[in-house]
Amino acid sequence: MEGNLEDQQGKYEVFRAAEVGNIFPLGTKFTKAFNYTYTDEQGTEQPIYMGCYGIGTSRVMGVLVEKFHDDRGIIWPEAVAPFQVHLISLPGVEERAREVYDHLQNAGIEVLWDDREEAAGVKFADADLIGVPVRLVVSQKTGDQIEWKKRTETSTDLISLDEVTSRLS
Repeated sequence: MEGNLEDQQGKYEVFRAAEVGNIFPLGTKFTKAFNYTYTDEQGTEQPIYMGCYGIGTSRVMGVLVEKFHDDRGIIWPEAVAPFQVHLISLPGVEERAREVYDHLQNAGIEVLWDDREEAAGVKFADADLIGVPVRLVVSQKTGDQIEWKKRTETSTDLISLDEVTSRLS
């Protein structure tokens, strides 16, 4: 239910939200156990009231997937993506793919490399499902260049390995 609701004092805005954190009132349970006190204005020792908060990492991931996806899968925001690039190598270019992978790793770029013996379409669909921000393809068709595609876009570019590194740095 979205919109505005009226009450006696005014209007409330109603919207959907996702809970990723909690506040836990601990009271004096731990401060009494450790005799952790403060002295009040009258000079009397008083127990300290405690609270803590926590952010659930699994909740955060669930909310991110809920908020950032399309009909093909996850679209990880770059700041929280498990990898920077998803490298797909197609048959016949294993040595070139290893060169690209090693170069990116040495440049400090986090790479998920799909070197499975699957059809190209299966690999592309899996890349969309996983949702890493950038897909790189090395194939006989790309030659000494690399196909670059952002997960959020439909177009691809053929670029050099140096350009890939430059765009990711």
